[in-house]
Amino acid sequence: MRKLLPFSLFLCARFLSAQSPTPTPISAIPMDPITQASRQLELLNRSMDDRSVEDARRAAIARDEEFARLQFLAKANQFVALWGDFASRLNEKQTFDVKLAKKLAKAFHELETSEGWPIRDQMASTTHGK
Repeated sequence: MRKLLPFSLFLCARFLSAQSPTPTPISAIPMDPITQASRQLELLNRSMDDRSVEDARRAAIARDEEFARLQFLAKANQFVALWGDFASRLNEKQTFDVKLAKKLAKAFHELETSEGWPIRDQMASTTHGK
């Protein structure tokens, strides 16, 4: 009976280990070339998605900056055109056009308060730095 006990424990242990095998790692499973290629493609797509999200974010920031720059230039060009009209009327006709002066003041105020105005940007950076 004592000789039978170790043998029966060995069989029970073997039976229990057969019930719950240790999972084999994915890399140990033999894969056919199609499965392996599809997994590699999936990993590549995941890494490309991460890169494409970062690239899209950078592109959006660059697009916003370019849009702000173009808006500033459009406002500056409008101010310059109004200033030219105002100066030519003042010099040629020797008259002060109040309506044109109001438009000129409005255009300058829009230019001054827009993003890209140097003094405002400089003030904002100094107040944020404190």
